[in-house]
Amino acid sequence: MTVPLPMAFVPPDRNLPQPIAVVSVTRQGTALALRLTAELPDCSAYVPARHAFAVAMGAKPYDRLRDLFARLWGENRALVCIMAAGIVVRCIAPLIRSKTRDPAVVVVDERGRYAVSMLSGHMGGANRLAEAVADLLGGLAVITTGSDVSRKPAVDTMAVEAGLVMEDMTWAARVTTAVLDDEPFWVYDPDGRLAGYRESLGSAVWIADALPHPDEDSPQPGREDVLGAAAYGVGMDLRTVPGLWVSERIKPESYPAVVLRPRCLSVGIGCNRKTPPSEIVQAVLDVFSRYRLAPKAIRTLASVDVKEDEAGLREAARWLEAPIFFFSRETLREQRVPNPSPVVHRYIGVSSVCEAAALMAARNGRLIVEKQKTPNVTVAVAKDGSGS
Repeated sequence: MTVPLPMAFVPPDRNLPQPIAVVSVTRQGTALALRLTAELPDCSAYVPARHAFAVAMGAKPYDRLRDLFARLWGENRALVCIMAAGIVVRCIAPLIRSKTRDPAVVVVDERGRYAVSMLSGHMGGANRLAEAVADLLGGLAVITTGSDVSRKPAVDTMAVEAGLVMEDMTWAARVTTAVLDDEPFWVYDPDGRLAGYRESLGSAVWIADALPHPDEDSPQPGREDVLGAAAYGVGMDLRTVPGLWVSERIKPESYPAVVLRPRCLSVGIGCNRKTPPSEIVQAVLDVFSRYRLAPKAIRTLASVDVKEDEAGLREAARWLEAPIFFFSRETLREQRVPNPSPVVHRYIGVSSVCEAAALMAARNGRLIVEKQKTPNVTVAVAKDGSGS
């Protein structure tokens, strides 16, 4: 049972989804909406236009509820709906897309007795938000997700807490069921990013334990025959049993698994002047394909300061959904690299751009892909070190 907390107190570590829209339909609900708006971070109240008293206090008026939901859906990471659950279901049903994209939805009765986590409980943060709302109103948070009820970790919760990107959740329901029912499933996690969950994932077989640590300098890690042999040794067929793939490496296609990506790769890039962004992006993707690396694992791109005005690099970063940093030539000169270039040194005063920038951007890392060249682009990849 949730213990009511004093008004105006939301624990700072709640990590609530924001921005939050609070929607009401009755005068009593609007009074609650105003209370929540005053206490929750980055929160706005939306009330019927006839509630002039609330509009005068800063609430935003609406005329048609269904139209309002359609607008708020894309603008907010969370909706708190002070109304009957049936109304909410009918309004949001056409808007729901996937658990990786939909906002958190919490439904509250107009007396504030219950805060029900209705949608995106884990990934969207609706469970945390329901608890915060219940605390503020002195009510009870209603959480129905199986992992919370059984006190076992959910796949999406583990991913969020471990800072992993959820790339493919196709098998999430199967893996979650395995966790809840103590059925066998496998985990490939060579860097131990989910190590803290080993005890609570009692039915899991940790495949990487049966392997030598991957040779990061070769395109071979994650090879299907090597993994399959290791799994066979512990009595499991990875082609028929669902699992968790936690790696920057590409998963073998025949393995049914939830794919969680650590953002642990820094990509150093050098290029000739006015190289088109499409050529830069293609060079990066070709390297990633050759070395079985996932673009979603890119944490940052990096280059040299003389390229800071290179439009192609900035557009490539936007396309790859990663920030780009430009290191000074003085900084890059200090970085030792395996493939220094006297030609590059002659033109810009440093012996390396892509390898040096990748290593400088990595957190205590090392190169896993040395300099790769096309006519106009050079690419190198470094991986963050353990504990970063």
